Amino acid sequence: MNHTVTQHRGGNAPADAHSGEGSYDLKPIYPAMLRVMELVGRPRINPADGNYVPSGFEGYDKRTNGFARGTLTVISGWTLADSRNLQLDIVRHAAVSGLPSAIFCPRLSGYEIAVRIMSAETDMPMKALLSDDSLDEDERGLCDAFCSLCEHMPLYVNSERSITLDSIMDACRRLKRTVDLKLIALHRIDAIANNSGCELGKALDRLASFANEIDTAIIVTSAMEQGRARIDGRRHLFLHLKNSETVCQYADTVLIAHRPGLYDEKTDPNETELILAKHPWLSPCTFNLRLKPEYSKFTDQ
Repeated sequence: MNHTVTQHRGGNAPADAHSGEGSYDLKPIYPAMLRVMELVGRPRINPADGNYVPSGFEGYDKRTNGFARGTLTVISGWTLADSRNLQLDIVRHAAVSGLPSAIFCPRLSGYEIAVRIMSAETDMPMKALLSDDSLDEDERGLCDAFCSLCEHMPLYVNSERSITLDSIMDACRRLKRTVDLKLIALHRIDAIANNSGCELGKALDRLASFANEIDTAIIVTSAMEQGRARIDGRRHLFLHLKNSETVCQYADTVLIAHRPGLYDEKTDPNETELILAKHPWLSPCTFNLRLKPEYSKFTDQ
């Protein structure tokens, strides 16, 4: 038997299940519980079904299942380049796996993004790709082959410096209708919020609602707090984030790319701790990555 219960927002006037504004329809838990049972014991990271977007990092995906659709993730790094590269790694991996993805990056041109993707996928240093005569015939052939694959790669790029949230949402709604968009990435959410004439909290609130509206994972980058260069266990993780209270209020997941070698001469500067500072069901934990700056990417340690 299917029972429907109506909850009233307030006031004395009664409302039925079809009264529209002023009422909510509540549904039994059982159908949702059946959905849970369908997922129990099944592998979560399956690019074919798109329920989760894999990060491309084995340890992270095994522990978290990737990024669920309808959620908002905030990435911060000790440098803007770190957060940008990590975000681009996730977008690149999703697109290569066949998941339609869009990235809005006001600080990089489409050409610069393409160079980074080609370097990361072919393991050709960016310096060699941008040089006139650094590639031999085989290396050139490898790049040509990857370029051909990109003809059908479902990755969409916008690098307009003045892009606004309204423009981003309109574009993503169109992509959702046409290609069933799975992942949206926004670099420098602070700059995009400023372009949109709103505070960071308002921008994150809108994006959290938008992720749920179009059932798509959204990943944004946000700055670290200036002058707090160390994570030493004595200060709460969130305090290292700029606008930490706002970020933690609206983000489902918060990731911090931390490189101790930037301030510790005894540590390899490319060793990276990917800190899971906030997650819907996991306690804070760390995954070991390695930065390969010549290829503009992170890899599993």
